[in-house]
Amino acid sequence: MSWQHIYLNYDQEALALYANIGLVRRARKDIEANKVTLVEKNNEDYLEFEADGQQVRLSAQGIQAASCNCPALGHCKHIISAVLWLQSNASLLDPITDSNNIDDDDQIKLLDQSNDSHNSDNKISTKQLETIRPLANVLTELLSLDASKLLKKASKTNMFTAYQLVCDWQKNPLVTIEYQDSQIRIIVPESDTPIIYMAGTGFDGMISAFPTKQKMAVHLAVIAYLFEKNNKIWTWPIECRQSITHEVDQLSADEITLIKQIQQHIYTLIKQGLSHVSHSQAEQLQLLNMSARSQGLPRLAAMLRHLCQLVELLAKRHFTVEEQDILLFLGQVKAYTEMLLHHQGEQLFKLRGRIKRQYKTELQALDLLPLGGRWWQSKTGAIGATFYFWDSEKQQYQETTLARSYKNDINFNRLMVWNSMSIWQTSPYMLMQKAIKLHQPRVSDSGELSSHGSTGTLQETAWSDENYHDFRSKAGFQNWSILSDYLQDNSLDDSPFNEMLILHIANSNKPYIDEIRQNLVWKVLDNDGNSLFLCIFWDEYEKLRIDVLTSFLETNNQPLTVFANCVKNDNFLDLEPFALLYKDQLTGEIKTLSLDFEDFWYKNKKSIFKQKFITNTYLAHKQQLGENHYMKDAFTTSIIQPLLTILESVTSSGRLELLIEQKQQLATLQYDCDTLGLNTLSTALSKILSHPQIAITHILQAVYLCYLLKKTNYQLPIRLSDL
Repeated sequence: MSWQHIYLNYDQEALALYANIGLVRRARKDIEANKVTLVEKNNEDYLEFEADGQQVRLSAQGIQAASCNCPALGHCKHIISAVLWLQSNASLLDPITDSNNIDDDDQIKLLDQSNDSHNSDNKISTKQLETIRPLANVLTELLSLDASKLLKKASKTNMFTAYQLVCDWQKNPLVTIEYQDSQIRIIVPESDTPIIYMAGTGFDGMISAFPTKQKMAVHLAVIAYLFEKNNKIWTWPIECRQSITHEVDQLSADEITLIKQIQQHIYTLIKQGLSHVSHSQAEQLQLLNMSARSQGLPRLAAMLRHLCQLVELLAKRHFTVEEQDILLFLGQVKAYTEMLLHHQGEQLFKLRGRIKRQYKTELQALDLLPLGGRWWQSKTGAIGATFYFWDSEKQQYQETTLARSYKNDINFNRLMVWNSMSIWQTSPYMLMQKAIKLHQPRVSDSGELSSHGSTGTLQETAWSDENYHDFRSKAGFQNWSILSDYLQDNSLDDSPFNEMLILHIANSNKPYIDEIRQNLVWKVLDNDGNSLFLCIFWDEYEKLRIDVLTSFLETNNQPLTVFANCVKNDNFLDLEPFALLYKDQLTGEIKTLSLDFEDFWYKNKKSIFKQKFITNTYLAHKQQLGENHYMKDAFTTSIIQPLLTILESVTSSGRLELLIEQKQQLATLQYDCDTLGLNTLSTALSKILSHPQIAITHILQAVYLCYLLKKTNYQLPIRLSDL
């Protein structure tokens, strides 16, 4: 067909992706004002226009190869207006030629030459392009691309990034593909807008909203993904596959360079002032995140992704993020990168983190009892549901997870997961009702059960009094004094935050509202009369938990065991309940209640009764609202927080100098550190005080020490009866 007809395929969305919607509107105004004229139409290789006084050439390779002599860098309204003029005057184009006599091999050869024409002196002529028949299925054209040439065109870093993206998309199938007559539109989790492959323009003609530095890697990943999805051979270089399996015991030169770039970016953020962070800095962090993933550093990539989100929120002046939050996290990133630089072998392998879980199938079946499920959202934006089971044979709980890396996936939500999605060929709703025998369980290297690849058989019954008493005696906490010791002893290595806490309760009070911290507090007691204050924060994310819990506690059902996850909030360590075992008041059976999913507990209740319940419990416990039910911690408030406030002030402005008053405050804090034996922190403060211009390294050292000290000094939500 005539290559000129390629430009009829660019709809408004494609043009907006190529440039932006503002330029498209301005170009349309030029068309309406008759500012565009066709100057040259007889040349075989291009059409020439005059658009608002500028010369524009549209070539046979599509809009990405178009040129304009205006001073604008990259895309401009003149190119878009020329395309719009061509679409408005389609009758003037050369007719589409009949080429049904050309076989598929010749067509593929011509398309391959067209794609390679940007980097080859052996360009095909326009007449050859005109012999290519109209592509009713643009997928045929895409699959005719030469994979080896595309890989050769990409740099090593882009290949690694593309390979990692394809692995992620295959693991979590979140890629949406829409086929049209002249386009393939692909939406990936990393972007809200589509990537468009346009018929007749090849790889170089692909359009997306990704930054220029990311386009090669992302577009290459899209082509490779479509190849593999359509059973077309795509061979990745061996070094890409090795980057995933970590067949190395020391950092490569490229990895060291990347880590140095990340550290330099941290210094730049602080030099410019944390109060002045911008969206462009968030984009740079996103690029570094993709590079870290491609280099086989998934833990570092996750940290950069979270830092990117913090910077983006602070740039928007979002109320949930302050400069101190970013400063604390910068200290963690700097410390972690130093660990990477100074370790090798097995320690380095562990520091890298895991990219993909490896599962092995066991022959022995598992007998599992339901414990409950939890809906969660990670700091990096992933969402998921984790379901827990008691393994009576191994005397431990087992877990399996359904998750998506992209929180805006409309096909993945609580209701759909609970009722429609499959775990071991059974819905989670059914799994939480009965015992299950799991055949050929697939277990990861870290102990989690795979949600696929095994078969579950539901049993006739669930919990009995006998197996519950066995469970209560073998797992969890029945005494809050022992729980307090566990939380304090293990807070530094994050053990409590990575596992479910099992809390066997003797009694409980009705929940009440803590207006200061905006949460619902539920006090549960042990046999010794010690109090544990569980809390659920009053926000949209956890509102369902509050509704279900308050509705459940209005009944006479007896809660027996509560399952909670441990969360850090400022100086507090909070325990948030998400499921429980209870004895049914009518049948006497022991059942499971998942607060994140079982919304039928409150759906049938009128809102007036729910409001009455909240009001009554508030009035009944009003005297408790002013009390601090957390174990006191004077260390954080007297040393750590004042120090962080000073460092936040310095780094927010970017003026790395101390005021006289701040020097006096730091000197006092240094004296207090010496008195308490905090020699390492005292040394860090001495370095800061000894230089008029504070070194960023010294600031980050002090910040990281504060972070570690905060981890060992959280206020616990426990009140022991003998205190």
